[in-house]
Amino acid sequence: MPNDSNGSDAPTAPPVDYSWAPPLVEHPLGEGRRLRVVGIGAGFSGINLALHLRENVRDVDVTIYDLASDVGGVWHHNRYMGVACDIPAHAYQYSFAENTQWSRFFAPGAEIRQYLVNIVDKYNLRPLMKLQHEVIEARWDAKAGHWALKVKDLLSDTVIEDTADYVAYATGLLSKPKWPDIPGRETYKGIIHHSSGWDAVAEEAEGSPYAGKRVGVIGVGASAIQIVPEMQKRAAKVVNFGRAQTWLSGVFAAETLKKVGVDSNGANHTFTDVEKTRLKDAEYYREFRAEVERDLASVHLVTHQGQPLQAIVREALLENMTQCLATRPEVAKAIIPDFPPGCKRLTPGPGYMDALVADNVEFVSTGIQAFTERGIRTTDGKEHELDAIICATGFDTSFMPGFPIYGLDGLNLQDMWKEDVVTYLAITVPRMPNFFTVLGPNTGVGSGSLLILMEQQVAYVSQVINKVQREGYRSMVVRDGPAKAFTRYTDDYFGRTVFSANCKSWYKNGAFGAARIRSLWPGSSSHAFLALKYPRWEDYEWERDPEYTDDMAWLGNGDVPADLDPAFYVDEARDYYKVQ
Repeated sequence: MPNDSNGSDAPTAPPVDYSWAPPLVEHPLGEGRRLRVVGIGAGFSGINLALHLRENVRDVDVTIYDLASDVGGVWHHNRYMGVACDIPAHAYQYSFAENTQWSRFFAPGAEIRQYLVNIVDKYNLRPLMKLQHEVIEARWDAKAGHWALKVKDLLSDTVIEDTADYVAYATGLLSKPKWPDIPGRETYKGIIHHSSGWDAVAEEAEGSPYAGKRVGVIGVGASAIQIVPEMQKRAAKVVNFGRAQTWLSGVFAAETLKKVGVDSNGANHTFTDVEKTRLKDAEYYREFRAEVERDLASVHLVTHQGQPLQAIVREALLENMTQCLATRPEVAKAIIPDFPPGCKRLTPGPGYMDALVADNVEFVSTGIQAFTERGIRTTDGKEHELDAIICATGFDTSFMPGFPIYGLDGLNLQDMWKEDVVTYLAITVPRMPNFFTVLGPNTGVGSGSLLILMEQQVAYVSQVINKVQREGYRSMVVRDGPAKAFTRYTDDYFGRTVFSANCKSWYKNGAFGAARIRSLWPGSSSHAFLALKYPRWEDYEWERDPEYTDDMAWLGNGDVPADLDPAFYVDEARDYYKVQ
């Protein structure tokens, strides 16, 4: 008779020998070791990094170091006269923390700085910030699998040591002021400032030092274009020294204002109470913001050589500048470029051309030979006597780190980038494990939104850290091949754009002609957003955490995190299989 199922003679499976297999990793699937991330820089990037990682990564500790006394980055340091954003304010803010109540179309610098302070306080990020702390060295410890950092406490003048599993270098595009390479600066006896670090508001609070004075402003870039109109209202005479030519574009996204019944007439529009109330309406604001973004993005075609739009824009800009400078044809001749619009950054500069034709403003296109005790001597031998000089001469855009960063085999990033700046998708760097750049090389935009690119970079960082936690990796580093390929792509792309035309531009670190462009993303900001959306993990080399000795160790111990709702998959599955 056959044995019944409970009979003592029922066959049994032979015991399985598990002695060959490694032990399970004793934590639930999706939970990895706790990681520490250090961000360097507390501007837009560092603030976004701190908040995004805290909200989107499990078991992470975040510290943001910055040498300044408060958050804000470039907007903390730049308090020069007339400082403002040259991008419409509604397109220059976080996507997750929109302010509908900006006072002006191009928000004043102090207002942007306060916006960032408000974000930090609203989301309780100050505990993650270590201000007045300057990172002076970073060194990858391959044996330990982490970064060893030396940080100077600027208040106590002591050096402390720290470690980080991951480092995000987020000092920004414009963080190191560049003084003009003109001899004799130390001999000048009057007031002298660089636009960055010049707190004009605090200076004027003690009594205007420029009323009735002769003031020189060196430069015709974005900061000079904002300073000159304000100084023209205060000083007895303003001398603007500028050898470079520049296209003055008028107000970006002015057409958007016209669509809502506002004609800016080339000025920086101040929103009325009625307009601010209307912008509080969510549906109206969403469309207003979208129109601003569309207007900014439409400039992208202008950056391509041979595009019909390039000729149309050039003719419009030429007509506007010629008309505005009609009473000063010598200024028009000196400042209107012979290179295509977009070769260097287009600047709206509301009020600048009005100032250039004012009676108390002189534009000097002759080169500067030297500073003197009493002012500036130009190459024609003329000495311009000045009571104050403002050097609006921009920033060092070489991207050379301000401190040594030692990666694999002790290679210093400062040395690696002397010949050429190489990144992979503007986010990781060969030979630098567990290292990210945010708003560093290749992240400037010739059109569209800079901050949406930055937000996507931060989201990329969080994807990486979630992956290494979930799958048990200790380190990741981009392979040389993909990084070199991205560099080749970048060079090919810019070769067909106006950025490579014969103009002197910070895009090319002050060089002329078809120099290597390492400041800009090779495409539109929308292109960058999509390119960074889905990381190509195959472009990286991965080192497994020692605890994960088997390919399947990432499965954990068969459990899921205890804080998950046991029915969590219902909503997720519904989203996956959503059908219109």
